[in-house]
Formats: sequence, structure tokens, C-alpha cells
Amino acid sequence: MASMSSYLNKQLSRKWCLNFLIFPGLIILGLLAACGERTSEHGHIINSSELNSIKIGETTRTDIINILGQPSFNGAFDTKTLYYSSQRMEEPVAGIKTTKTRNLYVFRVDNDDKLTEFNIIDENSGVKVTHIDEKTPTPGSSFGVFEQMFLNVKRRQGKN
Repeated sequence: MASMSSYLNKQLSRKWCLNFLIFPGLIILGLLAACGERTSEHGHIINSSELNSIKIGETTRTDIINILGQPSFNGAFDTKTLYYSSQRMEEPVAGIKTTKTRNLYVFRVDNDDKLTEFNIIDENSGVKVTHIDEKTPTPGSSFGVFEQMFLNVKRRQGKN
């Protein structure tokens, strides 16, 4: 009877060890599978079939809006220009979100609203905008010791 009891105890401890190792292993595998690269798309994602249906000299402004939807923005002073912006960004696991593709589709129409020109500006051919981490200097934002003392005296005089 004692040997049967020790045999069962060994079997139970083996099962417990297997469960103890398998369960956390499955949880870790599940967590690692969920940690994948994320891709996000912003703006108008225009496919090649939509672009192929647009013809210079034939397609009108209304046709472009019917095919692609409302533009991302119109020209401020030149209302004969339609702009469609699209951007695809990727964020790797524990990484920084980066732009993979950025396109600006520019459609120009004439006075009869017929398409006269079409351009695609990507991130390589567009204007480079440099981000500066420093603060923009403004006049009067940095005070010396004497300026701070006199400013405080002036404030106190105004309260009395």
C-alpha cells in the first residue's frame, strides 16, 4: 500500500511539474505572439485602380471627388487644386513609430473643372521639415537678476 501511495504521489508531482512549466510557457508564448509590429494608415489610401480611372483632360473635379471622396484639403488661394494626403506608419515592438510611406496627391483642374495636371509628392520629393527640440526664443522671456527684482517690486506696488 505504501508503494502504491508513493507511486501516486510521484505521478501527481510529475503532473504538477508539467502543469507548472507548461502553463507559464503558454502564457509567455501568447504574450510574445501579441507583441507584433503595428501598422497604421492615415488619410486617403488611394489604390492603383482608382488612379487608373482618372484621366487628364477627361476627368472633372466632381468625378475626382466621387472616385476618391472629399479631399484632405483644398488650395487656400487656388481653389482649382485638390490635395489628398496619405501616410503609413509602423511601430515595432517597444520601438518608436516611424513613417514608412507618405504621399500627397495633387490634382489641378482648369476653369471648366477638367483635370489638367496630376502629381504625386512622396516623402523623398517633398519639402523637408526639420524638428527643433529647443524652445523658440521670445523677447522678454528671460530676465536677469535685476529685472526680476524690479518686476517683483512693480507687482507689489500695483497690488497696494
